[in-house]
Amino acid sequence: MGQLLSILFQFLRRNLLMFALIVLVLAAAPWVQREWGHIQRIVGELPALRESVQVVSENQAALADDVARRIGQLSGASIGGLDGEIRRLDAEIAALRQEAAGEGILSAAVAGKDALAARLQQQAMRELRIETRRQAREHLATVRAYAVVMLDRRAAYARLEQLRLAHVSAYQAYLRAHREAVRFRADAGWLARIPGTPHYQQLKQREEAASRLLAANNQAHRDFLAQRTIVERLPAPGSAAVFRVDAQRLADTTAALRAQLAQAEHLARHNRLWQAYQAVLPVLPAALGVLAGWWLLPAALRTLFYFVLAPLAARRPPIVIDARVRHASSLPPEQPDADHALISAVSRRVILAPGDEMLIRPAYCQSIPVGVGANTKLLFDWRHPLTSIAAHLWMLTRLRTSTVAQVVVSSTSDPLDDVALVEIPAGEALVLQPRALVGVICKAEAAPAIRSHWRIGTLHAWLTLQLRYLAFEGPATLIVRGCRGVRMERAAAGRTIGQDATLGFSAHARYATVRAEPFLPYLRGRQPLFHDSFEGSTAWFLYEEVPRNAQASRRRSNPLEVLLDAGLKAFGI
Repeated sequence: MGQLLSILFQFLRRNLLMFALIVLVLAAAPWVQREWGHIQRIVGELPALRESVQVVSENQAALADDVARRIGQLSGASIGGLDGEIRRLDAEIAALRQEAAGEGILSAAVAGKDALAARLQQQAMRELRIETRRQAREHLATVRAYAVVMLDRRAAYARLEQLRLAHVSAYQAYLRAHREAVRFRADAGWLARIPGTPHYQQLKQREEAASRLLAANNQAHRDFLAQRTIVERLPAPGSAAVFRVDAQRLADTTAALRAQLAQAEHLARHNRLWQAYQAVLPVLPAALGVLAGWWLLPAALRTLFYFVLAPLAARRPPIVIDARVRHASSLPPEQPDADHALISAVSRRVILAPGDEMLIRPAYCQSIPVGVGANTKLLFDWRHPLTSIAAHLWMLTRLRTSTVAQVVVSSTSDPLDDVALVEIPAGEALVLQPRALVGVICKAEAAPAIRSHWRIGTLHAWLTLQLRYLAFEGPATLIVRGCRGVRMERAAAGRTIGQDATLGFSAHARYATVRAEPFLPYLRGRQPLFHDSFEGSTAWFLYEEVPRNAQASRRRSNPLEVLLDAGLKAFGI
């Protein structure tokens, strides 16, 4: 019950965490997308904004000079001339304001990625034109007032009173229009807030009329203040001041453009996401190239090996370990299919005759009769100490008997291991991988000879990374293990098998590497490039049913372990 609850708790915890992560990702994705779009839009317009600020700055000086030259041409002009110029300036200001009111934001929004910069530049230029003309008009109004004072001091006071009355009238008109708009908004209620309704249109008309009257009131007030200043200086009237453009007031008109530029520059300098994007962007093509190479280079190498290296290896002569041996290891006579015999079982019964000796790993000695002498042999072969240690053929159990004894051989540690008995007659030899050997049966004091055969100058040896082969010479019976079973097949005219499954072969067999077919499984990494090939009418080879080294649990992940395994394989261990 406790184990069931533990499994249930782990299942819930794992899935709840995954569910919470999915919810978090789905909730954050729209926000991240919006923020990234906002950053791209603002920072993307940074070059255009800088160019717009530069253009506006250059045009600001040009507009100031143009207006100053235009006002300078009116030096000594009559009051009528000044009034005409003031009317022209008023008309130009009104036209520019009308142009600003009629400009649609949508038309600028569809103009492209630099639409905001273009729109802000256009607005800044228009405001500059309006501001320069407004300053020019104020100066001309001052000049006109001075001119009127110089002509008739009474007219100056009369003009002041006239301007006051005009201001009062304009202010009363504005108040009436404002009260009428407020009253209409209160009477119309919520209908005045719905765009497109008649009440909404009427409210907008009243508010626009109030705005126009407010502008007229402000202008009348400025005229009155200018006239009052002139009147206050009547005791000592002087000439009108020289026109100079107020640069600070002009700079204020471009505040929106400069604020947008400052925001974009601040975002580009301090936003971590944008800085990371800018840092990654230069190396992105190289990274994509490396990624493509990571996927394409192995495929290209595999294709090269398959169609160039493998056919070249197939044309090389095969390896023959010992051509003197003419026969192969015998098979048990009871096998029904002698050419493809399964010679292993989960356990095998071994009969020891008087004078026989058995050397076996302790984990494979399952049952022995009472009275059989048993002791320990430190190494299987003192002439090959490293090989014996690397192949786990050390600290072996040695059994001797003076009577006939039956010993049961079976793996007591690995449930997938089957054991087989391979008899090697006198004068014959079997090339065997030491990892497959778990024991040997021979006459006492007559252990089988083990000979090393190096094949450094053979391409097949380098392709399989096995440069040394160990041959066991008879007479002896070898106890061999194999995952899920051991088979012995006759090579005859030629047989192929996966390299990971090969356990051994006859010493006189013609051994070579051949290209594995077909191509696509090799390209996908599902099968190796080479298979082992054996030929010989009297030659045999051994292999295990399931390659032990190909199992996922047996594969090495540590590079040092992989390197060590490759080194042991090169030495035939």
